[in-house]
Amino acid sequence: MNRVAVIGSGPAGLSAALALRECGREPVVFERRDLPALKLLASGGGRCNFTNILEPEVFMEKFGRNGLFMRDVLCFAPREWLISFLETHGVPVQLTDGFHYFPKSGKARDILNAFLTASHAVVKTSSEVSEILTEDGAVSGIRVNGIALPFETVILAAGGPAWKGLGSASGLRLAEMLGHTIVKPLPAVAPLLIREDWVKSLAGVSLERARLFMRRGKRHRVIETVGNLLFTHEGLSGFSALDLAGDAAAICAENGDSELFLSVRPEWNRGDWAAEVERWRRGDGWKLIRSHLARHIVRSVADMICDLSECYDVKACSLSAVQRDALLDNLTALPLTVYGAGPMGKAMAMRGGVSLKEIHPATLESRRVKGLYFAGEIMDLVGPCGGYNMQWAFSSGRLAGSLRNLHS
Repeated sequence: MNRVAVIGSGPAGLSAALALRECGREPVVFERRDLPALKLLASGGGRCNFTNILEPEVFMEKFGRNGLFMRDVLCFAPREWLISFLETHGVPVQLTDGFHYFPKSGKARDILNAFLTASHAVVKTSSEVSEILTEDGAVSGIRVNGIALPFETVILAAGGPAWKGLGSASGLRLAEMLGHTIVKPLPAVAPLLIREDWVKSLAGVSLERARLFMRRGKRHRVIETVGNLLFTHEGLSGFSALDLAGDAAAICAENGDSELFLSVRPEWNRGDWAAEVERWRRGDGWKLIRSHLARHIVRSVADMICDLSECYDVKACSLSAVQRDALLDNLTALPLTVYGAGPMGKAMAMRGGVSLKEIHPATLESRRVKGLYFAGEIMDLVGPCGGYNMQWAFSSGRLAGSLRNLHS
């Protein structure tokens, strides 16, 4: 039997279909929605940042403690393969800012069309797979729209429940039905939910560059991100918040409300700010502290930090030692209370999924069911914004679609 069932038509499923075609097999892609690759088409505002410039070792570090699982995947299908494939199939790429790669056209649809055309995949939309059939511990077929179809091999690339209207937990249910352990799905690449009302009062205000950090575990390991930050009616968004969301969601799921810290100018430490405050005192001591601070950060944020530091209407020359210490604390590590991320409908990716312990990293085949392979977001591996998760999806799909166990 040369036909292989691919469940899911996102980047992982499309890449698996291409690899299958190159191996001489006929890929049949089953998509539960009425159109293929809706998450791909929506990514990056329809532009699709599909990878970045990082070399594999650094790239893997961005995925946290599970990142090393990717080593075989990235060796088999690196960034260079993805870029070469796109460019040779009519999709010129562009390095927009020295880090992120996009299609030069700015259209995610061009990527979709390249994979569909090259793979010649049969894509069956509006096809709900309710069961992966097995016999003697091996895949024997799938049940789709209530009908059993024979397949010896299935690639499960159905993603996760993130992104309202686009995501689904159906793939996780299929894996769980076969005995796979599912690490609890949590929102990743999502807004942070913050308790403090003053944060919500700044909704719509942004900082061009800010640092967010948390401490995790008994050793208080610091988890941090740096990037633009947007205050919202529920908490924080922007790259620095989105990048921290997966870790924050996991910490809050374990511990409940947790402490988060904000540094409004990440390149400055406490000593730098102390020297600056002293310059204010000596130079223009008659000016209000918040007026001086507004030269460094957005005025509304400067006003709020001064208010929280109890020096809102204090002149630089009149700043007490207690007020000075509070101000320096809040400029370098302003405490916030985070109670989670998301909700899942606002997340662009999922943290959690099929346990990596039950998947062979060199092939992406299930350790529990022969002939079952995994690709993309459905596995317990997620990275930050910036092309990480797209590259992982395309690369893992290619490895899964190569069916290396069957070719050895």
